[in-house]
Amino acid sequence: MTAPGPHDGVLTAASPQGVWAWVAVRLAPAAALDAHRGYADVPEEQRRTQAAGQELAWLEALLASGPGIRFELRLRNDPSARLLRGALLGQARGADHDAAVRAALALRDRLTAAPRHVRAEPVSDTDEVRDWLAPFTPHPDGLAELRKPLAHAPCARRDTGRTDSFAVSPLRWAAHSREPFWAELGRLPYPAVAGVCLEPYTVPQDVRHAFRALADEYARLAAPGPVRPTWNVAAPPDVFAGQALPLLQDAVRRYAGRAYRSRVSLACAEALPPGLAEQFAAAAGGAVVCRPPAREWAAAWANTAGLNRNRLPLTYAQGAPAHALNPVEWLLTDLLDASEAAAAFRLPYEVPGHHPLFAAPGRVPGPRPAEPGPAPARQPVPPGGDPGAPRFDG
Repeated sequence: MTAPGPHDGVLTAASPQGVWAWVAVRLAPAAALDAHRGYADVPEEQRRTQAAGQELAWLEALLASGPGIRFELRLRNDPSARLLRGALLGQARGADHDAAVRAALALRDRLTAAPRHVRAEPVSDTDEVRDWLAPFTPHPDGLAELRKPLAHAPCARRDTGRTDSFAVSPLRWAAHSREPFWAELGRLPYPAVAGVCLEPYTVPQDVRHAFRALADEYARLAAPGPVRPTWNVAAPPDVFAGQALPLLQDAVRRYAGRAYRSRVSLACAEALPPGLAEQFAAAAGGAVVCRPPAREWAAAWANTAGLNRNRLPLTYAQGAPAHALNPVEWLLTDLLDASEAAAAFRLPYEVPGHHPLFAAPGRVPGPRPAEPGPAPARQPVPPGGDPGAPRFDG
């Protein structure tokens, strides 16, 4: 039997922009309390808070990973065992094949050094990596994207070229239990995946200047405007701009250095069950659920299947006029600081004595779920087959 080679478990694909490479790290909760090394002598609430704090520190460290990489926490249900399986998926880019492989392996090493309440094992089988990326074709009504809340209103002032004003709310980090959502995801009788994709991003100086300029613009709109000669009175403040101003000032502080570009996705092989995406959104720091329209379905699934982060304008606009969002405002809709990233990105964790939620070595699968009723009629996959199925070199 041949020993695994150093590049085993690395999928690659060439493109005009260079070579892309994908890797995976298998995840499971630590086997027992003693595996937490220091969490065993504290109450459960404090232990969960400590674990969440470790994840936040880990994500802060990964911000320094540099450009050209992405990684995703992906949870996948096993309908036969009624358990979840977890993995960290990584994507790296290089000028050529060898550079991409080196970057992907270095990323895999960093992902394997996960916090101590999980067990992380590199995947050396490329078929398993491929299966983690695109395990099934989702139902046309089986996709949802989770986004930071985006509010909008027509701009009431005429002394500006702005037609609409926007307010982007941050995600809220808290050490709340994810058990309710994980349990619901694990009970589904058909395949499903939930993923949180992060891309380290160093906010350039010109973008920081643009954030400050945007905050200054809203501060001007939130104050009385210039005097109108006809009536000799000042234009009244724009109420919505006043409400959005604190969020923009907070964004100037949050995104002054390193941050993450993000994508949070949920996909099911059948239509999404009522409430599941909303439960995920609530657990992810107060995100909102956005359902991709038919014209963006293929791009949404391609993002998940290829670990990509291409913009979905109609989906991400949340009902706002997408054409009115300028590039800086679009950036704010998917930019997360480390605490916001930690709000959405929660590694597998189990409470001792509670019903197991995750597959782990040596764990006996639970009973098969009851046979479901007739499945909803499958709508055809959009023309051209599965547009999200990635094409890899090996």
